[in-house]
Amino acid sequence: MPNVTVTAADTATAMDEIWDRLGPDAMIVSTKKQHGKIVMEATTEKVGKAAEPATSSSKGFGAMFSHQMIGVNNHQPKNAAPTTASLAEPNHDLAGLRRDIAAMQDMLTGMVLTDLDGVNPALAPSTRIELQRAGFSPQILQDLQNHYAGFSYAEGCDRFLQALATKLVHPTSATIMQKRLIFVVGASGTGRTTMVAKLAAMLRDQNPTKEIVLGSLSGQNGTTNHQLQSYGRLLNLPAVMLGLSTPVEDFNKMTDYDFMVIDVHSDHPDAVTKLQDIQSHLGTSEVGTVLTLPGSASNSMITTTVKRFSSLHPVVALTKLDECETKPAEFSALAETNAQIAMLSGTKSVIDAAVFASENILLQYLNENFSHHGSRVPKTFGAE
Repeated sequence: MPNVTVTAADTATAMDEIWDRLGPDAMIVSTKKQHGKIVMEATTEKVGKAAEPATSSSKGFGAMFSHQMIGVNNHQPKNAAPTTASLAEPNHDLAGLRRDIAAMQDMLTGMVLTDLDGVNPALAPSTRIELQRAGFSPQILQDLQNHYAGFSYAEGCDRFLQALATKLVHPTSATIMQKRLIFVVGASGTGRTTMVAKLAAMLRDQNPTKEIVLGSLSGQNGTTNHQLQSYGRLLNLPAVMLGLSTPVEDFNKMTDYDFMVIDVHSDHPDAVTKLQDIQSHLGTSEVGTVLTLPGSASNSMITTTVKRFSSLHPVVALTKLDECETKPAEFSALAETNAQIAMLSGTKSVIDAAVFASENILLQYLNENFSHHGSRVPKTFGAE
């Protein structure tokens, strides 16, 4: 049996099998990856140059590796002149080897793994590999690597999740409630209109003597928003229908109200431009924008939506968290787009169904859903 080809999950397993089948005289002819497996061809025939017999009687990958290196390094013509490397002092060789190893470690630390096939799960747990297996993107793992590199697996995971929570949470999330005009944007079905009602209810509780109104901004001349009108009756607050053709100056003239929370039908192509004009006219001290994203949003939806409204500098409200959980890939997309989470919300109720985001709250959510500690139990908000 001079030639054999084996297929295995990883290189070490393949070489062990070749050793079993061909013995210590085996020489590797080729190694390739095929369908996620390692395909290795070996032979006992001499390949080009004769190899010295193995000096080690141990079995397995380590012994075969040593045998291969002996065969390569010892093959020199009998009368060949000694090389410069062979004349070097042993200490010099050792110092060079140490430098090479250090350089390789530096390179490995900065590597971004894009394909985890063939990585041996029996190896000691690596923070980066395990977090990528959990679904966090290579990009965010690269961006935050200084927070967890060099620490043990458990501590590395904890430090990564802490760094991610810090990056994602708006540092002053509650300041959105100080804006006189709060626009709520987002695609249909993201909990946008319900978020308008929740913000209005929170404003009413915080400012019981102030005048608060619900608004709907849609189309050129405004259309009736029946859902918003229903919320208005529930909260005993007036609801005003506005259109994109409403002059910017008119928003500044709405002095009968202390606060207005406006549901923006964001699918209209002119919606973002209109809000930019209002924000430019009234100033950011008066105007704030909340972008609703459901917990079930895909990473591509997150990236597209955040980029579309980025000129408005919105804070993000994660919605429907009592119906679904936001996964690592989605949190990665939020972090990569520099989204700032200000609110976390469920769908069960308008009253007391939203909380302001903080590092501690988001870190709790991350730990309960994605950490190496214990089982994954979704965190719910507003659940009855």
